[in-house]
Amino acid sequence: MSRSGIKTLAKKVLKKVGLRKAKNGQKKSVRKDVEIIPIQADLKFEVYWKILKIGKGPALILKSRGKEIMKFDCFGKDDGHYHVAPHYNFRIFFPEEKAMDQIKRTGFELRRNAQKYLALQSDEKIRQIKIDEKKIAAAIQKAEEKMIYFLETIPQFEELR
Repeated sequence: MSRSGIKTLAKKVLKKVGLRKAKNGQKKSVRKDVEIIPIQADLKFEVYWKILKIGKGPALILKSRGKEIMKFDCFGKDDGHYHVAPHYNFRIFFPEEKAMDQIKRTGFELRRNAQKYLALQSDEKIRQIKIDEKKIAAAIQKAEEKMIYFLETIPQFEELR
């Protein structure tokens, strides 16, 4: 296969799995269902419906300067969990069994711990961000509403509620 053929095949594979390289070299999502909720400069949420082998349900990522800081997967009993950078390989399982309760827990964790986890990042500019409590509270409310919307409007997943 020619070099251009290999590049074309690689692009197709990356598109199929939902990732491709952005111009700046970072991975770029090609998801169509992501809702971006801005919080303040250099801080935003990405909310979407997620399906993995281990579970399915509403998901949320707290991002800063293109890096994932916290990621929540509200998959219901036994599967719902979240990750915190820089230890993304470690899952913290929700004690709550229902995805709806995990969504509420996500809001609680963000209000209580987002600032602490920003302080743990290797990027100096991320560590210096001071979260505006009113702005993050408003963004969390929007994110929870979107996650609940996903949960309530995808009928084949009633067991997660």
